[in-house]
Amino acid sequence: MSRKKIQIAFVLICLLLVSIIVLTSFVKHYSLLDEKESGNSFFIINWGNKSHDVTVELFNSKKISTFNESYISAPGKNIKDQFPFTLESGTYIEVTLDNNITKTQNISEDASDVILHIDIDMYTDDPLVLGVAIP
Repeated sequence: MSRKKIQIAFVLICLLLVSIIVLTSFVKHYSLLDEKESGNSFFIINWGNKSHDVTVELFNSKKISTFNESYISAPGKNIKDQFPFTLESGTYIEVTLDNNITKTQNISEDASDVILHIDIDMYTDDPLVLGVAIP
C-alpha cells in the first residue's frame, strides 16, 4: 500500500472519530429539548456544585394537591420526570428548594404537552428559576 493511501485512510479514520464525538455530544445536549412525545414532563437541572433537595407539588384548580414528589439533585446532573395527568387551566405548580425557597408556576391554559424547567443555582442571586414551555 502506498504512503499516500495510508495517509488518506488515517485522515478518514480521524474525521470519522471526530464526527462520532461531535454527534454524540450534540445528541446528548439536545435530547432534553426533544421531549414532546412524553408530554407533561419536567426537568430539574442543577447548575451548581452542591446537592439540593427539591420538592415538586402540583395543585388542581380547587387547590388540592394532586402530585407531591421530592428529589435529590446532584451537581451537574439532570432529573426528568412526568406529571401523571394532563395539566388544566387553573393548575399551579409549587417548587421548593431545600425546604427554604418556594416558587409557584401557574398554568393558564389546558396543556397536554407542558414542559417545566427547574433550574437550580443557574444564577447566584436567584438559586431557583422556573420556566414553562407549551409547544
